[in-house]
Amino acid sequence: MSAPAGPNGRGLLDRAAFFGRLRRWAAERPAVAAVIAADGTALSYRGLAAAVAATAAHLRGEGVRPGERVAIPTDNGVASIVTILATAAVGAVPLLFDAGATEQERAQLMRLAETRTCVQPLVAPEPAAWPEPAAPPVSDELALVTSGTNGLPKVVGKHWAAVVDNSIRFAQVARYTGDDRVLCTTPLHHAFAFGVVLVPTLFTGATIVLAPHPPLPSALGSLLAETRATVMQSVPFLYAAALEGMPSHRLPDLRLCVSAGEPLPAAVKAAWREATGASLHDQYGATELGQIAFAAPGSLDDTCRLVPGVRARTRLDGEWSTAEGELFVRVPGPPSRYLGQPGLTEQSYLDGWFRTGDWGTVDGSGRVVVTGRVSRRVVVGGRKVDPAEVESLVRAMAGVRDCVVAVGDDAGYVAFVVAEASVTELGLRRHLAALLSSYKIPRRLHLVAELPRTRTGKIRMGPLWQTLTDRGAASSPPASASEERAR
Repeated sequence: MSAPAGPNGRGLLDRAAFFGRLRRWAAERPAVAAVIAADGTALSYRGLAAAVAATAAHLRGEGVRPGERVAIPTDNGVASIVTILATAAVGAVPLLFDAGATEQERAQLMRLAETRTCVQPLVAPEPAAWPEPAAPPVSDELALVTSGTNGLPKVVGKHWAAVVDNSIRFAQVARYTGDDRVLCTTPLHHAFAFGVVLVPTLFTGATIVLAPHPPLPSALGSLLAETRATVMQSVPFLYAAALEGMPSHRLPDLRLCVSAGEPLPAAVKAAWREATGASLHDQYGATELGQIAFAAPGSLDDTCRLVPGVRARTRLDGEWSTAEGELFVRVPGPPSRYLGQPGLTEQSYLDGWFRTGDWGTVDGSGRVVVTGRVSRRVVVGGRKVDPAEVESLVRAMAGVRDCVVAVGDDAGYVAFVVAEASVTELGLRRHLAALLSSYKIPRRLHLVAELPRTRTGKIRMGPLWQTLTDRGAASSPPASASEERAR
């Protein structure tokens, strides 16, 4: 697939190029399925064009205007895709967030994005022509939510030109074609799904297959077989968990599986190929940047290399370096920014290079190896969680004196809490359930007498893990412990 030059003056594909492709497929491939959901709802490219046009007209009638930020509680359904595209078609800025977010999380995100407009996903029933191009919007952005820092979530404002161009470059190296059926197993509001599934699949004229979220790992094998998916997008723990439910025969249609979100174990990769016959390829990306590197099919050493147009370098001891160090990345197009947090945006760039927060190496061939994280951020079930956010909300409960959140190899995702006698684990769990999405809540809430510290005030985790062992709590780790890893 060759990528045409975009009409935005930068040589990049952009929003206009993306919607131009949707119009083209509606005319040239009208009966081809554009999107199929787990509940059986489906739209052809002609149906998608009509639904986007009608919903865009509905949003205009409701007062949505170009440049306005519109919050959309997003699930893995056809209506979410239609609403996202319709919002962009009228020149507004879609702000995607988890439909399961708590009221507090939703309010915080909307404060950061400085918007009061929130629309539920819908497919308007009235027929309408494809919307005319909107007047030049105040901002040609979309907004995605990523994990928080110091207890705050981050709303990332990204330019369509950067998103579309990067997504199509990824589709080129991944060899997407119009005959592909791409199974999406992660939430649509995540940058991984947006940049690896939604944008490149529709641009290519292929078919999106939406798994329910959260997906049932044991059902993924039958879903792959029933939909005859050719490409699968998921995270390592789901690939590992899905192995037990794979059909006894291989899946001849499945040609490519993309994995991201946490390191891909070699054993899972080998077992997946043995079970399905399809290769499993690692991808490295970030919400702020898109797809950074990919172990593309046919690569000689099966390691991640920079997606075309992306540049990376390392920094060590305050100097640019060719050795292992903190990874900095640049992608084509206008840089992303953190809405409502200008100071954080400024801190995240150095000489135009974005601080990924990852530690690793980059060689002259573009080979990227990530060896760890600079910060404490952890991955729980394929989703990034900032312990500081969880700790701040635990400490906010009456009677709690101190808290530390961590992930252990055997014990899983744990919060160690120092509190008064009136505080119980059940009370803590109810407190957090009202404030956090379920995946952010530690699997174990362990009440301890104190948090042992060094002379400099650093918490000594060794003795805390030992308290679990002493009480027998870690003798039989939960089945989900393998899903939780620190990066």
